[in-house]
Amino acid sequence: MLEDKNKSIFRSIIVGIAALLPLVIFLVTNEDILSVDFPILVGLIIQAYIGFSSFMLVQSYEPKEKNKVTLGYAIFWSALGICYLSGKSLLLPIALEITSFSTILIYSGTEYGKKQIESLGSLLLASGISALFLSAWVMLPDGDLVGVILLLIGVLIKSGFSGFHIWLPKVNEGGPSHALGSFAGVLEIFPLLLFYRYILPNQLDPLIYQVLFPLAALGIFFGGITSFFHKDPKISLAYSSIESLNFLWLCLIITGMFQFSVDTDLMNLSNSFRILFFISLFHHSFSKTFQLFSIGMVSRLINSNSSDEMKGIGRLLGISPLLLGAGTFSYAVLPGTIGFVSEATYFYLNARILDLPIGRSVFLLPSMIFIFFGIVLGGFTHIKLYMSMFLSKPSRNVKLLPFGESQKKWLYISLFSLALFIFLFPLLLPLFVQLPMLKPFADELLLRWFRSISIVSFISILLVSVFGLYDFWNRKKILTLRKQSWDCGGGYDGDELSVPSSVYSKPLRNSLGRYFVNRNGDSVVDYLMIKLLTLLFTFGTNFVSSTNQTKEEDISKYLAISSMFLIFIFSLLILGDFNG
Repeated sequence: MLEDKNKSIFRSIIVGIAALLPLVIFLVTNEDILSVDFPILVGLIIQAYIGFSSFMLVQSYEPKEKNKVTLGYAIFWSALGICYLSGKSLLLPIALEITSFSTILIYSGTEYGKKQIESLGSLLLASGISALFLSAWVMLPDGDLVGVILLLIGVLIKSGFSGFHIWLPKVNEGGPSHALGSFAGVLEIFPLLLFYRYILPNQLDPLIYQVLFPLAALGIFFGGITSFFHKDPKISLAYSSIESLNFLWLCLIITGMFQFSVDTDLMNLSNSFRILFFISLFHHSFSKTFQLFSIGMVSRLINSNSSDEMKGIGRLLGISPLLLGAGTFSYAVLPGTIGFVSEATYFYLNARILDLPIGRSVFLLPSMIFIFFGIVLGGFTHIKLYMSMFLSKPSRNVKLLPFGESQKKWLYISLFSLALFIFLFPLLLPLFVQLPMLKPFADELLLRWFRSISIVSFISILLVSVFGLYDFWNRKKILTLRKQSWDCGGGYDGDELSVPSSVYSKPLRNSLGRYFVNRNGDSVVDYLMIKLLTLLFTFGTNFVSSTNQTKEEDISKYLAISSMFLIFIFSLLILGDFNG
């Protein structure tokens, strides 16, 4: 027993060093940590924090192959740290590929099946395509417009931007929870910080932002609405991540769109969304990671991919519902959480947009309805999962995988560390916006707003603390959690009346959900996109024989295709010479 404990501590130290060392190197060797390289600092701090939390879950989650998983995480955090530190060099795409391939070791604690292989394949495919574009950007000179566009495409693919997101749900479907939390909290935000560091300072063509803006708004709408109706909680959280990531892109797009404007109002708007980006980045990283850890652990216990079958399982973890609800409370925009700071500030900035003259705000106003709708349904996704999994009555005949006190301890440490940041950040918000990198972008009205919501958060946290103490006393008094019920009433202790998660989405299924999710629970939009890509990649098979034997008529088809592409290439060359 003592030997196992020593091994666990040793593994934690190895992974902790791998996650923390890049941050230490960056602090020692870089002099621009609070200026141009501030986004790199933010990414490395998040990596060090979530790296610790994720490995605590590994200690609770993985019953076997912990040595391989430990090695995988050591490589994963080290390589991702190199991605942050490498700058514009060939080390960046190489380290990114090493980061992706290390997930094979991270997945080794999970039995490989169809979903696990598809999960790994989707992650490696997205990383590989993104690395190709990043390699092209590295090889081109600084300031080259083509290089900037290639970098933009690479980060859009890797971050799950609207239209480039189809790999993300597949990754979530088969991956272990600790890995999915690491992907969502750290790996998926790396491209956004890369954009902030290397693309945002450049004055891009406004047309690029005008194209990206409605796509990001649609991504928020599509992600929120699909997550609300999906039946698999892991995939549901994947679409919620798509909604959150596109919201982060929206902040960056608005920042870039107006950062060089001569209009004072638009410049202030750009600066405000720049600060909102970092606040929302912390919200996504910590709140989403918490949700994937807690809900993923419930999924692990019952070994199911249906949210209805997980009804009440979270109550059997033996952890306070107040702690297990930290991520949900954040997405429900309850005061005192980082999600409240993020979403309330966005609503406040939209109120300021409405005060602008119609000519300046006309581009932003039409998208608000889609954005609000996606955010609201995305928040309700977390609420319905929490109320069903952690508050409803579990079935009497449910069969769970073993979950002992030692596993519970590691899970508690992991979730508590994340919840601590979720509730602590709103209190430190006035200090955060005083950092040298952010202070020049915060006007007096925005500073006053942050002080107000920080005070509201402080009062709310005091009230939650009172409820927490009462909950602790109540759990000591009533030891059997099965006798407590929130939704049955009348003293009835059966699970037949417990509320499954589909109860919340079914009323809107026929009127709204059928346009986005089919009867099997899969995304209609993603299905059409995959079908279109399949037709595109198999385009050549329509011109050649379906057998391996070449026919005479195939030769003319090959020549026709070659001629078309040759004429197209010559046209581009002539057009380029003409324009030059």
